[in-house]
Amino acid sequence: MARLFLVAVVGVLVCIAIGFIVAHGTFSRFDLLAIAFYAALATFAWHPTIAALMVMFIGSVGVVFTGSGGDLLELAIALSLVAATCVPWVIIAHGLLLAALTTYIAVSGSTLATGGVFGILGIAIIAFLAGLAFRLVAAREAILVAERARVVKDLEAIAREEQERIADELHDGIAHDLTLILFHARALPKQTDDTEREVSLTTIEESAEQALDSIQSLLSLMRDTQTEAPAARPSRYDGVAREAISSLGGLLNDAGIPTRVSAPNTQLAISSVSERLLTEIAIEAVTNIIKHAPNSPTASLDIIDKVDGVELVVKNTAPSNLAARPISSGGRGLSRARQRLARDNGELEWGHTDEGWVLRAIVPATPEQRS
Repeated sequence: MARLFLVAVVGVLVCIAIGFIVAHGTFSRFDLLAIAFYAALATFAWHPTIAALMVMFIGSVGVVFTGSGGDLLELAIALSLVAATCVPWVIIAHGLLLAALTTYIAVSGSTLATGGVFGILGIAIIAFLAGLAFRLVAAREAILVAERARVVKDLEAIAREEQERIADELHDGIAHDLTLILFHARALPKQTDDTEREVSLTTIEESAEQALDSIQSLLSLMRDTQTEAPAARPSRYDGVAREAISSLGGLLNDAGIPTRVSAPNTQLAISSVSERLLTEIAIEAVTNIIKHAPNSPTASLDIIDKVDGVELVVKNTAPSNLAARPISSGGRGLSRARQRLARDNGELEWGHTDEGWVLRAIVPATPEQRS
């Protein structure tokens, strides 16, 4: 907007100069300098430093070679543009040049009337203050625009974080429970043993209740952000220890996959957050086995407590008559778990082997946790 305003003002000045030329019927050197000066003023809209140098040069030529006091007045007025757009050294150079040319005209006594020096000084001060005020307003506007952009960026980040949290809740809770429901519901028609049918029905009922609780908790969180969401029902998999791994191994055994389980009896030397994350990784791995490799001959879950950390290893073997890979390469759950584990300098890798599929997660232990 300021650029368009400046160009419009310069356009008006050029039209006025052309009007005077037409009225007088002559084109003098004063008219040439005036048009060149106006063109230099227009250049402030794109290249302020170059424009200032052009204005100083043209003004100097006009004062020295024509002795025109009007050029001094134009230089004084142009100080407003210089102060508003140029770097400090250009402003100082313009002011010093204006002072030198004013002194030169005053000493030669050619065109300045009595008190003309003070008039030029007053106009220069007013022009400088006007330019400085415009510069401050423009700087404040730039700060406000930058602040608004930062706020918008922060709000977008908060929205993305909330979306990720909801997606994690859907994946870690509801998707796992629905996978169990689907698996056992498909197995029911094929089961002839009453005990196996009872296990499947119990699992379907418990998983459905857990999924319903998770949905209600998620809806409460989405509808009312001012209050805390209801605490979810404690999961039987909380805590990476013998009980959690045994429960997951029992789940695989109930699903018809013979599973070996190994976990230390002592408390793991990692933080509760890392322990919970390892639990979620174990749940994700077991869910993937049930979902993608329900006919696996064997599986194993191992928690290994090392000197420098804790390692989780989950394996399954592929059926001998299955040509395709037993488990997909991993989806959102494992990728998100890898990102979260990396924040604690942990590692998570998974992939296919000649026998089947393996997952390894490592959480380093700190000296404080080991002490």
